[in-house]
Amino acid sequence: MRLLVCGGAGFIGSTFVRQRVNDFGDDVTVLDKLTYAGRRENLEGVEHTFVHAGIEDREAVAGAMADADAVVNFAAETHVDRSIAEPDAFVTTHALGTYVLLEAARERGLRYVQVSTDEVYGSIEEGSFTEQSPLNPSSPYSATKAGADLLVASYRHTFGLEALICRGSNNYGPFQYPEKLI
Repeated sequence: MRLLVCGGAGFIGSTFVRQRVNDFGDDVTVLDKLTYAGRRENLEGVEHTFVHAGIEDREAVAGAMADADAVVNFAAETHVDRSIAEPDAFVTTHALGTYVLLEAARERGLRYVQVSTDEVYGSIEEGSFTEQSPLNPSSPYSATKAGADLLVASYRHTFGLEALICRGSNNYGPFQYPEKLI
């Protein structure tokens, strides 16, 4: 399979790229802006094509997506505190960037996976959320991720784009950015 993995130089994205290349033999193109947590060294020793650009860059996305069968979007501005200090970067990446990816995927008839976060559900005192829980974001980070999820859902419903949304919880492991350490 030929994959475009956006945000593939980050902690979770690089782990996914490593698995797809090493375990499945996929042909992977990584598109990454290399902001504070995306690092080229996360992909050392992994066969891939690298495109240094943001997902909001229409031309870079079109070029990177040209031969892809599917798109997996890990690209994100992260960290709640950063979203409070600089919300515009979160809007640009999560809202505009997701829109650019969705349009390009729709034009090419590609499958699309949006990697989101459980933070779109907000806080919970006890119990757990389900996929049917209402979205209740509480920061610019979680609000822009929820907005991106809603865009993906709208493209699935309106345009028939084959798309999935994954909302993971906290992750930890090799290649994790130090400030995220538990």
